[in-house]
Amino acid sequence: MSDEVKPKEERVKESISLLKQILELGIPETEPAYVMVKKFFSEWVKSEDKHMQEHEINFVRYGRKGILRLPWKKGRSAEFFLKKPRI
Repeated sequence: MSDEVKPKEERVKESISLLKQILELGIPETEPAYVMVKKFFSEWVKSEDKHMQEHEINFVRYGRKGILRLPWKKGRSAEFFLKKPRI
């Protein structure tokens, strides 16, 4: 695995793709959790930080927790998961 930084263009494409997938789940753009995910993507695209970013976002209305993983290394993809919290 390369230690080369993921290009900005690649980060933009991954961000758009994952945001579209979230919308396809029926979560509207106005949902506060969606807005937060979009903010994290925006910061990641602009960042030159060489650390894996991981964020937990509560999708309260849906009873789910979102996990967003944003890598800095080229060759690794951004990931988003919706999980049902443990009771």
